[in-house]
This record gives sequence, structure tokens and C-alpha cells, in this order.
Amino acid sequence: MGRVITIIILIGAFSAAWRHYQHPSPSSDSYSSQQINQLASMIKPNEVVMYSTTECVYCHEAKAWLNQNNVAFTECNMSIEERCQQEFNSYGAIGTPFLIVRGHHMKDGFDSDEFLQALSV
Repeated sequence: MGRVITIIILIGAFSAAWRHYQHPSPSSDSYSSQQINQLASMIKPNEVVMYSTTECVYCHEAKAWLNQNNVAFTECNMSIEERCQQEFNSYGAIGTPFLIVRGHHMKDGFDSDEFLQALSV
């Protein structure tokens, strides 16, 4: 019985670690607040499009980071608009949030450093 519990705990820990690896928490360690504010001030809403779903936890985290840093963006929620789902599919995207940042496709979810780097180009 003890072995079964140990195996279940290990599987749970591995699953949690894998989910974190697939969707790392947003960070912005490489950029100062001043740099982030400067980049954010130069963005127009149509330059950043986030494809999301209503139930996506990672989408909520990405939106919170963008809003906290005053980044203008356009959200296309696939749970609400069929057009968004069609656009998402046309990009060959497989997971949410899926962001297009000035033509750069963020295919592995939201990562603030990748996002800021795409804005810096």
C-alpha cells in the first residue's frame, strides 16, 4: 500500500513539473521596469494579438501580466468568437495563449522575456 501511495505522489509531482515546463510562469528578469514601460508605451493594440479561451488559466496569467505592465493588446477569445478559432487554426497553433507580437508567433505559450524580445526587434 505504501508503494502505491509513493508512486501516486511521484506521478503527481512529475505531472506538475511537466505542466510548469510546458507553461512557465511569466517573468521579466532580463528587463528593468523602465525598459518594460518604454516598450509598452510604443505598442499599438493591433501589434499584439492574443488568442485565448475563457477557461485557460495561462491566458488569464498572460493577460494579467500585460495589463499590469500597461501593454496594449487585442484579445481574440475562441470561446466567444468562432472567427478567432478559425484564425488560430490557420496559424497552425496548438495551445493557448497563442500570441502574435509584431509578426512573431509565440507558439509555446506566454513568456515575458520572449515577448519583450519580440517587441525589441
